[in-house]
Amino acid sequence: MDDGVGLPWWNYVDEFLYRCSEEEYFTNEDCIKDAMQHAGVDFDKIQGCMADSGGIEGDVENTVLEEELAAREASGVVIMPSLFVNQATIRGALAASEVFEAICAGFVAGSEPDACTNCNKCGDVQTCVEIGHCPGIGPANSVSMPTFYGALACVVGIFSCLGMIQWQRSQRQMRAQVRGIMAEYMPLDENNKVESVGIPEDEDDDGVELN
Repeated sequence: MDDGVGLPWWNYVDEFLYRCSEEEYFTNEDCIKDAMQHAGVDFDKIQGCMADSGGIEGDVENTVLEEELAAREASGVVIMPSLFVNQATIRGALAASEVFEAICAGFVAGSEPDACTNCNKCGDVQTCVEIGHCPGIGPANSVSMPTFYGALACVVGIFSCLGMIQWQRSQRQMRAQVRGIMAEYMPLDENNKVESVGIPEDEDDDGVELN
């Protein structure tokens, strides 16, 4: 932050775009001062730095700009934006997943951070790194909510099927027992019917009614 690069710069960019982006204020010094003041940047210090490095008037070499151009050539930064990971240059449209993979690839197998293991196949790498696990899956060694509810539904379904099978089995056994009991008593009923249609007491063997 002490060299003017970092959060104060981006705060100034935001304030400038908010307050001075219109054409009539884009080069207005008062608007620029106001944006710097809201961003917490010392306007006089910036003006002094610009003057000491050569200023912006006339055909004068700007020492700060020349140093940055020399650093660009020495680092091999020829395409913007560029990123360096372990002295290796990454260029092009830098996505979070690409930077993440490049950083994790620099670790020896088995020494990489947990984020490299937990988020290597996650679609939202940035959120995964922030919360420690892939969104919707849950932390490592834990069960996600969809998996939990799915397993619970399977257990309930299995026990419901077992209960239904047991109930049907008990119904069949009960019906079998009832049929067995009825089969035992039916011959007794038939014997009683035979006895009830036997010879009356007031008739002899020849069928002659006795007085």
